Amino acid sequence: MSYTRGEVNSVAKHSVALVVGTGLTAALSLAYSVCAGRTLGPSAYADFTAALSLVFFCNIAMGPINETVTRFTAVYQSRGELGKVRTLSRKVAARTAWVALPCVIAALMLIGPLTIALKFNSRLPLLVVVGIVCLTLPLCVARGVLRGVQRFGQYNVNIIVEAAIRLAVGVALLALICNAAAGLLAYILGLAAILVVSRIQLRHVWSGHPAEPIDGGPVRRFTIPIFIMMLTFAGFQNIDMPLVKHYFSPADAGLYGAAFTLARAISVLLTPFSTLLLPLLTTMHERGHRVAGAFARLCVYFLALAAGPVIAFWLWPDRITVGLFGPEFAGAGALLLAVTAARLVGSLCHLIALAGASTNNFRFLYVYVPGLALQLLAVTFWHGTTLRVVVAVLAAQCVTLIALVLLWAGRAHSRQRKHDAGGNDTEQPFTPGDSFTAENAAT
Repeated sequence: MSYTRGEVNSVAKHSVALVVGTGLTAALSLAYSVCAGRTLGPSAYADFTAALSLVFFCNIAMGPINETVTRFTAVYQSRGELGKVRTLSRKVAARTAWVALPCVIAALMLIGPLTIALKFNSRLPLLVVVGIVCLTLPLCVARGVLRGVQRFGQYNVNIIVEAAIRLAVGVALLALICNAAAGLLAYILGLAAILVVSRIQLRHVWSGHPAEPIDGGPVRRFTIPIFIMMLTFAGFQNIDMPLVKHYFSPADAGLYGAAFTLARAISVLLTPFSTLLLPLLTTMHERGHRVAGAFARLCVYFLALAAGPVIAFWLWPDRITVGLFGPEFAGAGALLLAVTAARLVGSLCHLIALAGASTNNFRFLYVYVPGLALQLLAVTFWHGTTLRVVVAVLAAQCVTLIALVLLWAGRAHSRQRKHDAGGNDTEQPFTPGDSFTAENAAT
C-alpha cells in the first residue's frame, strides 16, 4: 500500500517544524561552544570537547531508551491507548534508574584511569560528565513520549529552552571561572531546569487517560537490538575525539576539537529527520503502508540541508574557524571538510538503520557493527597525523554506507519479487538466535 497525500504533507510539515526547532537549538549550542572555545583557548578547549564527546557518546548510547519509548508510544497512540503510554513511561523510567545505578558506580571508579589515558588536567570535567549523563536518563523517556505522539511543537520547546538556559548560565560561569569543568556545569543546570518542564508536558499527553497494563515482552525484545544499533552509532559519531585526545598533544587535540564542534552541524541537521523518521515510519508500517517513499523523501530533505554547511566548509574553512574561534585555531580549517564529510556519511548510515528499526528488521546490524570495528582498527593503526585519523574514519564509514545500501537494495528487490509472485511482502517476525529482526509490537 502506498502512502497517502496526507502522509506526504505530514512528512513535510513535521520536517519543517523540526528543522526550525533543532536549527534554533543548534544555533544556541554552537554559540555556547564557540564562546567556550574563545574563552578557554586550544589546550583547555581540548578538555572541554573531549568531555563533551563522552557526553555525546553516552547520550547516543542511551538512545535505546528514547527510541523504544518512541516506537511503542507511536504504536499505542495509533490505537488510541494513551493509558498504556503512561504505564510505559513509568516502567521504563523505573527500570532505567535501577540499571543506571551500578553503571554510575563503575563510571566513578573509572574516572582516575580515564583522566590519565585522555590527558585531562583534572578529574572535575569527568565528574561533571557523570552528572550530565545521570540527568539525561529521565529526559530520554520524556522526549521519547513527545516524539511518539508526534507533539513536535512541545518537543521543540523542550530542546530550545534547555539550550537557551545552557547558553545564559554557561557564559556567566565562564566569566567567573575559566576552566572546562565550569563550562560543562552549564549543561547540568540546563538539564535540571528542563526536567521540570518535561514533567508538565507529559501530564498533558495522557491527561484523562488512566494507566493501563502493557505486555513488557515486545518492549524488551525491541530494546536489545536497538541498544546495539545506538551504541554503534555513538561510536561512529564520537569515538574519534577521545582517540585524538589520547594520541596527540593538547594543542593538536584542541584544533581537532574545533573542527569536531563545527562538523556537528551535520549531526544537528540530522536531528529533525532522525526524530521524525522512527515514529512516522512506525505508524505507516503499523497501518500496512509501504515506507520506502517516505524514507527516500526524508533522505533527500536531509542531503539538501546538509549541502549548505558542506559547501561553506569546503570554500572557506580557515575563514570560518578563525572567525569563530580566533587565530589560535587557524590549523583547524585543514581538518574541517574531512571531519564534516565523515559526519555526513555516518548520518546516512544512521538513517538507514532507523528505517530498518521502524519496520522491526535489524539485519543491518550484521553490517553496522563490523563497520564500527573497522573504524576503530583503521584509526588505531593509521593515526600519524590528525588528518590521517579523520581520513581513516571517513574511509571506514564509506565502506559501511555502501554495504548498508547494497543490503537495503537486496531486501527491496527480494520483497518486490515476492510481491510480483503474489506472495506476502511484509517483514518477517523475530526468531531468537536466527536474525536481528524484532517481534512486531502489534502482535
